[in-house]
Amino acid sequence: MDQESTRRRLLGTAGTGVIGLTAGCVGRFTDSDGNESDPTGGNESVGDEDDSASGSETETDANEGASGSEDGDDEDDEAESAPDIDGGAVVFVYDDGPIEDYEQAFPIHQEFDAPATVGIVTEWIGREDFNGTDWMAVDHLEELADTGWEISSHTTAHTALGAFELVEDAAPEDTRIYPEQRNHGFHHGYDVEITDGDERVRRTVVGSDTDDVGGYLEFDEPLETSFAAGETVERYPEDVMREFLGESKRELEALGFEVDTLLAPYDVVDERTIDIAREYYDGISNVYPGSMSNDPATFDPFETNRDYFVEFTTREEVQAELDRIAEEEALGILGAHTFKEEVTTERIRETLEWVEERDLEVVTFREAIAATDALA
Repeated sequence: MDQESTRRRLLGTAGTGVIGLTAGCVGRFTDSDGNESDPTGGNESVGDEDDSASGSETETDANEGASGSEDGDDEDDEAESAPDIDGGAVVFVYDDGPIEDYEQAFPIHQEFDAPATVGIVTEWIGREDFNGTDWMAVDHLEELADTGWEISSHTTAHTALGAFELVEDAAPEDTRIYPEQRNHGFHHGYDVEITDGDERVRRTVVGSDTDDVGGYLEFDEPLETSFAAGETVERYPEDVMREFLGESKRELEALGFEVDTLLAPYDVVDERTIDIAREYYDGISNVYPGSMSNDPATFDPFETNRDYFVEFTTREEVQAELDRIAEEEALGILGAHTFKEEVTTERIRETLEWVEERDLEVVTFREAIAATDALA
């Protein structure tokens, strides 16, 4: 993704700079409750159910939240049990946790004895006909985990974790700002902070829409400070970020799942996201969208490449990518939203057949991290 110079400059001043942002998360609709949503990127919900999250200060012990083991014996055991990915391997990472993961993807993967990783939005577990989709319940997740699938965090509410640059100047009396992407308007009731690296203002999002200027976020009170377009970003405050990341992990672990990794909603990741996520997770599976291929010898689980294997691509492109992975004995990370019409059982089976023809190992993201650690 092309990053403008202003965004790179803010990376040093305000701790921002979006790394991953793809077309996989656009296209909104309004559900039966009048809440704005994003079906293409994972049925992004916007409702009053999250209002209590506004301004919540969550104190988190970084050591307690970190998932990495400090016991040398445990690390040795993990290295001994790591899968052999010599010759190349792929990871399938499915987004959001719709029932189609269980009803469509799971049976096909079972045919090939191939595990996968599923990114789960904790607030959506077990919800029926929510934004036109049914979501996997705990018993579905338990069956997946029992057969070797990995349960990964996809945050508590599928919220974009990166920062977005303002494209219009903001005056002190304004209650609206115009960011380059309106993802943070899909959830009302959460606080965002607006900062140019020097000034910092925290406001609660109470609305979001588009007008003759563009897409905007609406706040509960004026900014009381001027901010310049191109020099300012809006993002979630650190305590809200920790809620999205830490609570998701804790809730999934309370259900009995081992949770070591994160799938970032909307493929949106920046350096600040990575810094916070490191306290809870061993890796993020979709930091750089647009390519499947990762070098196992230099693999960094916080600098991952992932691409979709049905959406936004062609069969020819996917086969060419898999050829490259096989030739280079690389590690491929593939993604899909199984609730999408084009992600059919036939396409999943076809892709697994291509993987099998190239003699590529299929592993979970957790196993990929362990395997590449063993190579170091």
